[in-house]
Amino acid sequence: MTLPAIDKHQLLSTHFLFRDLTPEEIERIAKIGGNKKLAANETLFLKGDPGSALYGVLSGRVRISSSSPDGKEVIISILEPGGVFGEIALLDGMPRTADASALEPVELFMIHRREFLEFLKGHPTLTTHLLKMVCSYVRSSNEFVEDFIFLGLSKRLAKRLLSLRLFYGEHLTETEPKELKISQVELGQIMGTSREAINRQLQEWRKEGWIKLGKGRINILDPEALRELVEEED
Repeated sequence: MTLPAIDKHQLLSTHFLFRDLTPEEIERIAKIGGNKKLAANETLFLKGDPGSALYGVLSGRVRISSSSPDGKEVIISILEPGGVFGEIALLDGMPRTADASALEPVELFMIHRREFLEFLKGHPTLTTHLLKMVCSYVRSSNEFVEDFIFLGLSKRLAKRLLSLRLFYGEHLTETEPKELKISQVELGQIMGTSREAINRQLQEWRKEGWIKLGKGRINILDPEALRELVEEED
């Protein structure tokens, strides 16, 4: 499934970074920001570009990625409606640390750095949230590196699918299927391995009845089995 589109007020009132602001403060941010649309596969910015704005996803999916000198791409994250990105370069004024592009037609809410920093001056709570958000990304990056070093592909993949399921679960009722809209190529790029290796593992879990596979989709049928795999000792 794809998460439904939202408007800028929904984004600002529900995202961790902004949700403690008053309705008046949210309205002020909504007014200083603007909307931007991207076509499928259109690039928003590249690593090294000036960090001039903070973005929130209103509709569609945005790929945050990085490429090695030999051209191999690694997907850092895929952001859906409600996701916010671009905060690191926004804070320090340094160049972008990754590429951002649209996986499909996308609409973004955009706040320019100058206006956002001016707003931050009178809102220390927002500054604290922003720092916590950046720290959370650093912790996630450290965990990813540790998992890559210490865990085999099956455990890393199970852990990633459960993490994606948790994200979708925040937007679904308990009776709705936890279907993840992600291709095996995208999963391979996120995991730093080939599509073929991802497919072999997914096919094993499909035969076990743990997951159901569709075109560009994975439905997790038995999350407990994946959780036990992650937790079992080698």
